[in-house]
Amino acid sequence: MIVFCLAVLNVVVVLFFAPLFEGFVRKYIRANIAHSRRGPLVGVWQPFYDLLKLFSKEDIQVGSPLQVYMPIVCFGSILVASLFLPIAGQAPLDMWGDIIVLIYTIGLAATALVITALDTGSPYSYAGATRELMLMALVELVFISSLLCGAVCARSLRLSEIILWYRSRVFSLPMILASAALFLAMLAQFGRLPFDIPEAEQEIMGGPFVEVSGPRLALLKWAMWMRQFVGASLFACVFIPWGMSGIFFFDLLITLIKIFVLFVVVTVVEVLSPRLRVDQALNFYLGVFLTSAIAIAVAYVAP
Repeated sequence: MIVFCLAVLNVVVVLFFAPLFEGFVRKYIRANIAHSRRGPLVGVWQPFYDLLKLFSKEDIQVGSPLQVYMPIVCFGSILVASLFLPIAGQAPLDMWGDIIVLIYTIGLAATALVITALDTGSPYSYAGATRELMLMALVELVFISSLLCGAVCARSLRLSEIILWYRSRVFSLPMILASAALFLAMLAQFGRLPFDIPEAEQEIMGGPFVEVSGPRLALLKWAMWMRQFVGASLFACVFIPWGMSGIFFFDLLITLIKIFVLFVVVTVVEVLSPRLRVDQALNFYLGVFLTSAIAIAVAYVAP
């Protein structure tokens, strides 16, 4: 019963706060600060209005039945990934999975998005899908190596044991290196500048999303916002584990504050950065991956 309640809480928190935080940073950082734009179209609740409008639209399908199923797979895999995160202090599925399962479920969402884009046959979707694949190849490696650094330090693949180990430490050089690498990888996972290369509206008109409409587009957009929230939750829970009291609602509030601050920081980086070319992004993340690999090597010597 406790596991079921925790699972429902995690799902509700991710479903609600992912669009809410997106609306907040869109209104108060992107619109007001970056573009000096005000008006009803930049409200905090605008992402929810966008989702309602898309769910009410006609669904025009281009391609095979994969166009119907892949957005559902993308959406569902992110919800499953959220069940491995201790957003309120304890992960619902902590006893049934580790960081390997978490990485696979997050990667499944990106794979479903790529399949959706490739199935449309549009050159813009194809360009967005290939860019997503190129970034995913390196960004997922950074995610894996950063979390493996924590696993090496804690001598466990379970997130709960990694968090407990790091919470008992005042300083850990490998975890600091891994957290820096994971934060940079999170920028690409958010799909924000300077790493919004797969979508790049000014170049390929939204990339993977250009041929998707109606409810399927709503599911993909919602899934992308939830992927941002899950990535920020992973960083907040594993690499900023301090401040937890063991009191359920207090721990939930502290985690949400950490995630919100990460959303703000990522958006500030976005409004201050120009878009990188594909080759520049790949070279950059190759360096980030080497940093995370060095963190693993350091963890073996001095955790």
